[in-house]
Amino acid sequence: MGALLTVWTDLLARDATTNLRCPACRAAALAVEADSLVCSSCGARHPLDRDRQVAALFAAASHGGLKDDIRAWWGDLYEQLYGPTDRSLNPERLEAMLTDTEDLFRRRELLPVVEMPLAELAGKSVLEIGPGGGAHSCLFKRYGASVTAVDITPERAISTALKLGLVKGGEGRAYNADAENLPFQDASFDIVYSNGVLHHSEDTDKTIAEVFRVLKPGGKAVLMLYARHSAIFWGTIVPLGLVRGEMFRWPEAQWVGRVTEGKPKHGQTKNPFTRVYSASELDRLLAAFPGRRYRKSSFQWDNFAIPRLTQIRRKVLGWLGHAAHPGGILIYGSPFIPETRTELALGRHIGFAWNIVAEKPA
Repeated sequence: MGALLTVWTDLLARDATTNLRCPACRAAALAVEADSLVCSSCGARHPLDRDRQVAALFAAASHGGLKDDIRAWWGDLYEQLYGPTDRSLNPERLEAMLTDTEDLFRRRELLPVVEMPLAELAGKSVLEIGPGGGAHSCLFKRYGASVTAVDITPERAISTALKLGLVKGGEGRAYNADAENLPFQDASFDIVYSNGVLHHSEDTDKTIAEVFRVLKPGGKAVLMLYARHSAIFWGTIVPLGLVRGEMFRWPEAQWVGRVTEGKPKHGQTKNPFTRVYSASELDRLLAAFPGRRYRKSSFQWDNFAIPRLTQIRRKVLGWLGHAAHPGGILIYGSPFIPETRTELALGRHIGFAWNIVAEKPA
């Protein structure tokens, strides 16, 4: 623990002098004190948790109201998915689990192994927004990147910091921060990565503007956002919104949120926001990036609101010899049955995931 704390302290001090900025006044004027990052411009004090190796960097606008609902929802989901695994981790187990996770990503043809240039990450500065339990950030660190992860939910930032401290490779640190007001100076990162997160923010347009701002000229945003024209949206989300009446009571981002991402087990907060995008809506959202490419993925036969279809799919695939893959544990909290070849092929047309690479002009 002492060696890890020293590494983290050194990274924090370097970040404070090179690429952090105060989220309250946006001045590049932070310095490390005993229990805080202190802004010499506005006097704001941002707390450090040296035991968990996380700094919290927020402006006042990032607290209260819907921001707190977002924290409550995703904090609840953290305990469901990652809490038990985190309490039993060690370096050897995490390394083995990361190998399984990367293999599952490749079988599923997902963003972190298709769009993300893993073989070119050594020495690159990578920001992940919304790391979940930290598996993606750890994979990038293992490939030699200097990884920074930010999450508005303290449980998820802490989980990511824990794992980054266990895995070998490049550098890694995590901050508890808001994607709508990133605590970084302009042009700080070679790559900004976010997988299935920005569409859950209160203001997705603002998060995209922040992604653009903190990217270096010529840098890449590697993002996954949900697809409007998909089996899940038209086959599950819209029918559920109709049956439950949610679509008549809330704006789209909120009613879609309330019928997606499962149910809370440890609290009562509903998922506050989920946005979906057509290709033309993506073009408008990402208009600041002249170089853009999109790829669809993620379809399974149970993407329709038919009772017990998930159980039927699981049973049929079991009969056909498709076993649940252990690589799902770090991501979904349990082993995951990957898509069949047919499902992968259909996912390229009616999948729920837009896999995006957007390049900032050099």
